[in-house]
Amino acid sequence: MADYFKNVLLIGATGDLGQHILTALLQTTTTHPSQPLIISLLTRSNSTAKFPTHPSIAHIHKGDIKDATFLATAFKNQDIIISAISPYALLDQKLMLTVAAEAGVKRFIVGEFGMDTRDEQLTDSIRVFQQNREVLNHAVEVCNSSSMEYSGVICGAFLEMTLLDAEMGFDFSSRTAQIYDSGEKKIEVSKMEDVAKTTVEICFEKAKWAGELVYVSSFTVSQRDMLAALDKVGENGPWKVVERTTEWLQERGNKRIEKGDMMGLVDEIWAVAFRDGVGEAFSKKRKLVNEELGIPRGGNEAFVDAIRGIVGEWEAGRRK
Repeated sequence: MADYFKNVLLIGATGDLGQHILTALLQTTTTHPSQPLIISLLTRSNSTAKFPTHPSIAHIHKGDIKDATFLATAFKNQDIIISAISPYALLDQKLMLTVAAEAGVKRFIVGEFGMDTRDEQLTDSIRVFQQNREVLNHAVEVCNSSSMEYSGVICGAFLEMTLLDAEMGFDFSSRTAQIYDSGEKKIEVSKMEDVAKTTVEICFEKAKWAGELVYVSSFTVSQRDMLAALDKVGENGPWKVVERTTEWLQERGNKRIEKGDMMGLVDEIWAVAFRDGVGEAFSKKRKLVNEELGIPRGGNEAFVDAIRGIVGEWEAGRRK
């Protein structure tokens, strides 16, 4: 009979991904072999977020995530920590990992949730990914000298968020697509609910996923694929296309960063992601966990359906 963890603390439950993870946890708690799960949430002291009333939510800890004493109190008696922390606070996880190991936490799910940080060519080219690698290296170091395990999820881009926030070059307000270089470079994208389900699935069984990054992807697509799907589901005619180079995008990112605008780091990510010859879609060389965990891996028809749903979100005003 499998042995399971059951006490879990989620950091970042109010974020875009964190909300999905919390939903997945609450759905899991009624069906999981280790039920009932005991869920705790950690949020900043000034947070005004409202969380659902649910019998499995045992504690809500409010405090300073840079305060080791606060973290030690919150982490006490936890089997699992899930970090869905903001990408602007990635390095705060180093303290969290250290405190978690000292508190006797069994497994720490590191806030990877992006492109393949094991791809050194990719991480060497993108500054923010060097922070991911620094945190991951610290996780390995801490876990090697304690009984704690780490795991992480590599999922590519969050499909809904990066599209609706115009990060990938698609501006819904003007219906303009900026296509970089050939526009044919394939990348991995994942629906946030798929990422959340994957995160929860790798949490609880003690004998699996320790010391691993797991790879999941809902779709492998290019900018041209995205444009074709948007044109197919739209009712207002084709999108306007502006051809750009990734060098142009990189230069814009550098100028933004010089002015203190951290969105320049986002430009840098996509300049590398869409550049031909740098990195590749990780499904070509990594084993995906989709089939094992029951996460759908969609083709063109499923992708068009997903884009139709995203367009509906925009038209309903949920991300404007």
